[in-house]
Formats: sequence, C-alpha cells, structure tokens
Amino acid sequence: MNLITPARLGLLAAAWLIAVVVLAYSEEAAAAPGPCEDGATLQRRLDAFDARWNASDAWGLTAQFADDGSLGAAGEPGRQAVYRELVERLGRSPQPRQTRLLRATPVGQACLVDVQVRSGERSEAGLFLLAQAREGGGIVAMR
Repeated sequence: MNLITPARLGLLAAAWLIAVVVLAYSEEAAAAPGPCEDGATLQRRLDAFDARWNASDAWGLTAQFADDGSLGAAGEPGRQAVYRELVERLGRSPQPRQTRLLRATPVGQACLVDVQVRSGERSEAGLFLLAQAREGGGIVAMR
C-alpha cells in the first residue's frame, strides 16, 4: 500500500498553502489565546462533528465550516460546496464515525489538527485546519 499518493500530496500542499495564508493574519490577534491551547475543547469539537456526521446532519456539519472552508484537497471553497460534498459523503458512510485528537499545532491564529478517524473496521489519518471563531472561524479545510 502506497502511503504517499498524488491526492494526499495535493491535500498536504493545500493545507500548507492555507497555513501560509493564516500566518499573514494581523498582529493584533497575536495576543489572543490560540485555538490549539485546550486539547479537551478540541476533542469536544471533534466529538460534536462526529455526532452530526453519525446523524447524517449535513446542515449541522456545514455550519461548523468557515464561510470559505473546503472539504478535501480538491474541494471547492464555500459552504454551499461543502454542503454538496457532505451530502455525497454521508450517503457513502453507513458506519459510525469516531475521531480522536492526535496532535494540535498552532499556525498563526489557526490550529492544524491531526486526527485518527475510525469508521467501522477502517481507520485513517485525517486533518482539520481550524480558524478562531471570532475571525469568521470554523473549519477552514478538512481531509
């Protein structure tokens, strides 16, 4: 099994690009606590995401994304595009989803969250980029 695929490289490149853009945020927000500081809060956010996923609540999931958020490396930005993609993915996912926080890395005023996602017998690495809520935050990108 090849762990490095073109799709994964594309996602990594997209996440890196988003991270670079996030680093350009203004200095005035630098004094505020970052979104990565509390692992328990991040895990609760992941649990809430999973609860909505397991309930097939595409609207509830979409609301957790930033206005310009995207889903996947080639995902079109914007909540409408996220909603369409979620509806499609939820239809293919009959097994309950459980996400475990592995690591959270501050990236400017955002948080790069490495996770392990288990769904039925399948387990795979995942990635969220979260922006602070007061800056139009939410999930900026997810894989």
